[in-house]
Amino acid sequence: MAEVQNIPEVCNELKLSVLVPVYNTGALLEPCLKSLAAQTVQNIEYICINDGSTDGSDEILNEWSKCDARFQVIHQPNGGYGKAMNVALKAAKGTWIGIVEPDDWVEPTMFQHLLELAEQTTAPIVKGSFTGERVGKSKPSGKFASHLPGTEIKPTDAIDYITGSVAIWSAIYKREWLIKNNICFSETPGASFQDLGFALRTWIAADSICVTPAAAYHYKEDNPSSSSRKLDEGAWAVLRELELQTEIFESIPTEATLKRSMLVRRILHSLQADYRIRISSKVDEYLISYSNFLNKCFPLHTLCKEPFKKQEWHDLQLLYHTPLKYPRKRRGNVSLAQRIFSCRREGGRKVLRLFGLSYRF
Repeated sequence: MAEVQNIPEVCNELKLSVLVPVYNTGALLEPCLKSLAAQTVQNIEYICINDGSTDGSDEILNEWSKCDARFQVIHQPNGGYGKAMNVALKAAKGTWIGIVEPDDWVEPTMFQHLLELAEQTTAPIVKGSFTGERVGKSKPSGKFASHLPGTEIKPTDAIDYITGSVAIWSAIYKREWLIKNNICFSETPGASFQDLGFALRTWIAADSICVTPAAAYHYKEDNPSSSSRKLDEGAWAVLRELELQTEIFESIPTEATLKRSMLVRRILHSLQADYRIRISSKVDEYLISYSNFLNKCFPLHTLCKEPFKKQEWHDLQLLYHTPLKYPRKRRGNVSLAQRIFSCRREGGRKVLRLFGLSYRF
């Protein structure tokens, strides 16, 4: 229940709009909203999109909006994460845009810290680190650990921005810049990896990014309803989200080989994680689909070896030319005896390896 005390007035000139997409968040919603209400930023608004919740989350949001004028609630039929976020973006009036997932929480000075850095930079993105939360365990992600707070860097130097968890919520984005570059979310069903497309589009469009190692955003990693826990469905959802960015990828100049190569390395890491952990059916179709996508958007001659490790570059050649030979495990994880001979089940099929050659049956 919202508590009415020491609530700042909403100013006419808003510094920040924080978008909160809500769908059946249950008991995790209250701690999130309390952490937002405790923010030290004065001129801030919270745009909460109730995306057709059926568990009482809508009533919780209504109570908060009655008690605190900074909380605006928009109710809509369930349309998925991407649609909810785009509705919130259109409703936002702040100079900067923040994002908070309803099962997470933020420290009181998080947005104040990011906004103070925003006043010192011309970069359209101010990006922080985050702290992963599991039952009884907190672990900072370590993003941007080698940079001082407020460091402004080129996207191609901001490798932490697109590696690992893209963590779009540990940042603020200049609203006019998002509009100018037509950056929004894919309106695909459900809540599956639309954040990946948003992260890649912002990284591509930015001339520079302001970073800080501060990890004041607390991300709940063990939420059982998280899209990251989906198996086959999740693996295909990642690929479909990437395919939706085809026009953006193809617009990158062919001479921008480093930027293109860094994107492909990020895509390769997504494939590796999904291929080795999630995907178990239609494996051949999956590999061929990735190969076709990469050949279309990032022809091999437009890439350079610089960002890749030696083994990654080797595996990438297989993915481009002979995708069905793409290895289930990296060679570095396989013993010498296994490199000579092994027989195991991968993705529902048996794979025999003999002297480096793979045979599926």
